[in-house]
Amino acid sequence: MRVFICGGAGAGKSAFAESMAQKMGGRLVYVATMPVVSDEDKAKVERHHRLRAGKGFTTIERPGALSDLPDNGETMLIECLSTHVANLIFNPGNTTADTTHNTDCLHPGCPAATTTDHWIKALKTELAPLLKRKGNTIFVSAEIASDGTTYSPETEAYKSVLTAINRYLVQNSDAAFEVVCGIPVKIKGELPCLKV
Repeated sequence: MRVFICGGAGAGKSAFAESMAQKMGGRLVYVATMPVVSDEDKAKVERHHRLRAGKGFTTIERPGALSDLPDNGETMLIECLSTHVANLIFNPGNTTADTTHNTDCLHPGCPAATTTDHWIKALKTELAPLLKRKGNTIFVSAEIASDGTTYSPETEAYKSVLTAINRYLVQNSDAAFEVVCGIPVKIKGELPCLKV
């Protein structure tokens, strides 16, 4: 089963996703996409580890490309796609070392890497195998495009890419939810393990 969960910062999407993963069962794998570059980041990661303690998750720290993840029937929670997209677009050191520079390239030196279309296509190519995993996959992302504020061109491009990736994941998931003030609101689909 493929599930997409989004929401604003602090909305409760992480707790909902973790609870859903536990109800789905099986070996639980948590893929953390946040790079640790400051003491504040380190403290946040340690806090998240404490919050997951005792819940049965094996954590994989993956601030770079989401390739070569386990595919042995695990229930995998990937958090957070908004961080992952920012890692790839704004932090070149976190990208893959693909130097072929084809249209699906995630390498920062790729000549096409300045366009939103390039990033959308590259990210869809990267995420497609995760939508075909043997086990359950839960994608967590942020909802950042509804505040009505206009930002710098770079941030607007990031918002466009993330919005397109969120749409892609909703379209290709069995179920999707938006968490608002701690309350999951169903967008589509049914989950046998969960009553919403």
